[in-house]
Amino acid sequence: MNRFLIFILFCFSFGISSAQEWMTNLEVAQRLALTQNKLIVAVWEDAYYKGVFATVNNGGQQDIYLENIFSEPVVDSLFWEYFVPVILSENNYSRLYEKTAHNRSDDYINAFNDDGLKVMDANGNILNIPQDNYLLNLSLFIYKYGIDMSFLKSELQNYKNQQGFYASFYLSAKYMDFAFFEKPEIRPDLVGLASLYLDEAISYLKKEDLENKSALNQRVELLEIQKLILLYNPKKALRKLNKIKAIETENANINLRSFLYLASYTMLQDQDNIAIWEPKVLLWDKKKIQRLMSTK
Repeated sequence: MNRFLIFILFCFSFGISSAQEWMTNLEVAQRLALTQNKLIVAVWEDAYYKGVFATVNNGGQQDIYLENIFSEPVVDSLFWEYFVPVILSENNYSRLYEKTAHNRSDDYINAFNDDGLKVMDANGNILNIPQDNYLLNLSLFIYKYGIDMSFLKSELQNYKNQQGFYASFYLSAKYMDFAFFEKPEIRPDLVGLASLYLDEAISYLKKEDLENKSALNQRVELLEIQKLILLYNPKKALRKLNKIKAIETENANINLRSFLYLASYTMLQDQDNIAIWEPKVLLWDKKKIQRLMSTK
């Protein structure tokens, strides 16, 4: 974090900038975000021209106040360094709403309508939910959301190529894996995005004619429990896990169930149960638990 703040301060102190106009086509921005392994920063056209107030931490106890971040060439440079910036046309509101916000939660719709900065993935789905009376801290914003998305590149591309149960399901699962290894500040946002894709998968599962629906439904249920692990709620996770008996567990889901038990007991520091479940868990899954516990 300190190294990151030094970079931002260096840019401001020496006026390093190569101002570049923001994009105005969300679909093109999405393709660029996928190619560059970045998230998108989007803002409504009216808000862009009115300006957004923000602060930048100076590395100490003082903040630099920016009356309008969009009038600062240095800020433009930072946005292009870490994101794909795009202005959303007010004329396209209805079309964008139907495509990305229709039938979503109230919080999601509020984020869609908000005049603040929206962080989207390469599919145009929003990660961040703005808080009331929230003063944008640009340093923390870029630190939190300026992440490398290459871990999800294959699943994002598959989702873009052909949507359906498996595309939504695998992308949801990959976002959860990603959340284990990302910084804790962004973990709830990634879980929220994973939930969005998991809800899509559930909807497809009800409509599509797929083999092994029983195993797939159980897999979805286990991913719902994994969200509780990522949000540090092991007791609730265990209550739900205990409803899925070993004899009822589909073969394809045994490893995931074992992992969730080990993760829950590790978070609760239950050494006896850790000893029972640890031999049953794959090395990759153990690494996820280690990362989660080390960045709690």
